[in-house]
Amino acid sequence: MVGKNDVLIIEDSLATAMLIHDFLKKLGYENVHTCNTGKAGMKKFEELAKSDHLPIVLLDYNLPDMNASEVMLQLFNVKSDAKVILETAEEKDDETVKDALRHGAYLYLPKPIRFENLKNVIKILEDEKKVLDDQPSEEQHGVEYFLKTNTRISLKRLAEYSKKQEADVMAFLKELEDQGRVSRIESIKEISCSNCGSVRISQYFFCPSCHSSNFKQGKLIEHFKCGNVSIDDTYKDSICPKCRKEIKIIGVDYRAIENYYICIDCGEKFPEPAQDYICVKCNNRFTLEHAHWVTSEGFALKTTN
Repeated sequence: MVGKNDVLIIEDSLATAMLIHDFLKKLGYENVHTCNTGKAGMKKFEELAKSDHLPIVLLDYNLPDMNASEVMLQLFNVKSDAKVILETAEEKDDETVKDALRHGAYLYLPKPIRFENLKNVIKILEDEKKVLDDQPSEEQHGVEYFLKTNTRISLKRLAEYSKKQEADVMAFLKELEDQGRVSRIESIKEISCSNCGSVRISQYFFCPSCHSSNFKQGKLIEHFKCGNVSIDDTYKDSICPKCRKEIKIIGVDYRAIENYYICIDCGEKFPEPAQDYICVKCNNRFTLEHAHWVTSEGFALKTTN
């Protein structure tokens, strides 16, 4: 099993740095380093990179001695493929944030930091790392590898994953088809990024009211007598939290509403979370209405008995 990356937190708030540090430890990241200035962060990054421990960098935009763009310039001079997660209280549409993203920040993490958002960002990086770590050598041929690891896959996705031209991938697939190793299936229609056209898309779920991703799934109880509707664990010892009356018989005193979602931040209750899409390649976030759709031929490896 491939180990997790080191993580370097460059953050001038000690409280924020410690909260992130402790949360990453819970996610299994053993080697988490913290620095409170850009200069110290750059020095630590260079030390780690030289020892082959290239870290994921969580970078606060406003530091006492410099801003994120200045820090990133130095980091990329050391390792051009560094993964830098930008932390800032500014809106993503703010020009300073746009500038930092243009200068190479991999993803954007709004402040105050929500653990669910941080967990989602880390998962995106882990998923990408797994693909890269598991990617075969040229001799094993990337296209065939991705065919083996997917029950069905599109020509568009095969070309993007293997970093080859669609025409080259199609020529190789035709060889495999002639050998009886691959079969064509129905065409596959899939979402692509509205900005760069990539099909490497991740879903992002959030509360439709306050847009927080800090929600949980649960069961709601509606008390007929007073009209209270709240999550089941608020009915301690079967006592309604609103009128303090006991609920006894389901269908008479109350009803249970299964599989609802409750926002931890604003208290909103909803049957389904809202969702956006995030492009793993360029970090573009977009709605389903603004998504592009692409259709390409589908393929699957033939199974042998």
